[in-house]
Amino acid sequence: MVSIKETESKVTSAKKNITIKDALVSELRFVDETGDVTDQVLSAIPEEFKTINVKITLELPEVMDLSEDE
Repeated sequence: MVSIKETESKVTSAKKNITIKDALVSELRFVDETGDVTDQVLSAIPEEFKTINVKITLELPEVMDLSEDE
């Protein structure tokens, strides 16, 4: 799933958040259950931007500590 969200200018600069969920990066392409979504991501970036920053957040599962005696 690809999610694109725009935020109006406030005290901080306007922002566009591009969220790619449950996607794999395959040969430098974004692929999800529907197929290649790279074009969707690239078309959301305004043409005047020559470089971008990418932030990837991974939600790690909680690990139970079984070593403690109860």
